[in-house]
Amino acid sequence: MHLVRPATPGDPAMNPKTLPHSVAASAPARICLAGESLDWMIDGPSVVAAVPLRTTVRITRGVGDTVHLQAAEPINATRHTTVKDLGRYRGDPMDLLQATAYVLAETCAGVLPGSQISSITRVPVGAGVSSSAAVSVAASAALLLAGQNSIPAPRTVATAAHAAEAMQLHSGAGWMDFLACAYGGVNHLTGGTPAMIRPLREEIGCPIILIDTLDRRATARTLVGKHERFYTGDADLRHYAVVAPRIVTDLAELLAMPDADYPAIGELLQEAQTLLRERVRCSTPIIDECVTRAVKAGAYGAKITGSGHGGCLFALAPVEMVPAVRAALSDLPVRVMLFTTGEPHGVVILPDQSEEPV
Repeated sequence: MHLVRPATPGDPAMNPKTLPHSVAASAPARICLAGESLDWMIDGPSVVAAVPLRTTVRITRGVGDTVHLQAAEPINATRHTTVKDLGRYRGDPMDLLQATAYVLAETCAGVLPGSQISSITRVPVGAGVSSSAAVSVAASAALLLAGQNSIPAPRTVATAAHAAEAMQLHSGAGWMDFLACAYGGVNHLTGGTPAMIRPLREEIGCPIILIDTLDRRATARTLVGKHERFYTGDADLRHYAVVAPRIVTDLAELLAMPDADYPAIGELLQEAQTLLRERVRCSTPIIDECVTRAVKAGAYGAKITGSGHGGCLFALAPVEMVPAVRAALSDLPVRVMLFTTGEPHGVVILPDQSEEPV
């Protein structure tokens, strides 16, 4: 399978004769090591790491005036609209593709009419690993490539994706997810205008055990609830906004070192998880049980990733303790995914007819 990382943004596309007919881009999922929600709360910091679960969006040119939107499983839906109606949303997951096309309609004026925009994913949807941002980032990159016939910069891609999801669909999301998916690797991010990104390392450097509780929550409603609590002066969320940035800073310093101190990183993960459980109140009994079992079995640390109230958590573990951690979780109603490596690449371009990357 041929993947091309956008090495030099602005470079001409690979084959100008065939690329405008069908192009695709892929974006990874991410875990948040610390700093959930700080981007929209206080323009604050977070530490994020991409994981090798990807979403691919393909743009195929056609004829006529209709824009055809298609999402494979688990969304498994189609929609047909016109360019002039792209800004009319219906309140379902297909709005992500539609909003991204709307934001980039002028750039893609010669591409959108008659085109098909299709997505396929390996990312658990609505589980706190940025499945929606992966869609909007991959769609933005593919549309920019098709419309401009040149490889877009990650910042340009993230900006378009943020405009689609946060500004068009009013999801309440900050900058964290879009930058994490666009850039890949392990990064220290800071919200604000402009949002800042500081690369820490290409990969975390130890196994990542991603645990999906299979318990889904509506991300938009979850974010709305947190917004209401924070802006009405909820004491627990205000406490979180004061304490969590220090955890992010300490974690970033450890990850920036050539030889990371993983036991110390694990302690910070546990501190962050305690804040999320006790102050943000976004943990669940099954998440708490997974965290307890993973750490008792030898993981450095384990915590929620994303909005919580269900979805995923992750554990970092020494290689030799991975079997014990997996065994400790084996009788729980969860899905366990093991990544022996992180994902150094963010958004990438697929210039051929390859299937989506694993």
